[in-house]
Amino acid sequence: MFRYTIAALVLVASMFMVSNYSFSQGNSAEINTLKGLKSVGIGVGVEQVDADATAAGLDTSKLSKMITKKLKKSGIKVLTDQEVGTVKGQPMLTVNINTVKQPGPIYIFTTTVDLNQIVVLDRNRALTALSPTWTVLTTGGALPEDLYKSVEASLEPMLDSFIVDFKKANPQ
Repeated sequence: MFRYTIAALVLVASMFMVSNYSFSQGNSAEINTLKGLKSVGIGVGVEQVDADATAAGLDTSKLSKMITKKLKKSGIKVLTDQEVGTVKGQPMLTVNINTVKQPGPIYIFTTTVDLNQIVVLDRNRALTALSPTWTVLTTGGALPEDLYKSVEASLEPMLDSFIVDFKKANPQ
């Protein structure tokens, strides 16, 4: 019984913290998939979230604008949805936020940032697929009134990691 109580307390305490950990792991295979995107640019998309998370203030349009602004400020060319469709590989930085409302109320969320691109399968070059070629994710928790700020805070180090890797792959 004592062991379960401690585990529950650790879980609840950790739900309200978002790590400041730098997500860049220096994975050369993932970094290499970003080569050449500096001259092309990337699209930005934030997938829809659950209705209850939207009601709690999790605004995907606002997140999309924040992400776009941060990428542009770092020197990364951001494409419109129409422009992405005309670019070879159709590179799109996609953010997915999954939320689960717990009793209390507490939201537990997972934030994933993927760079999706059309890839060619080596075993059969006639086959292509849309696939994430660069990925990071994190989990966190928040009270309803803090959900947007907590998700935004979880995105910051992941976007910083993407920018670092993008610049490694595309030096001046």
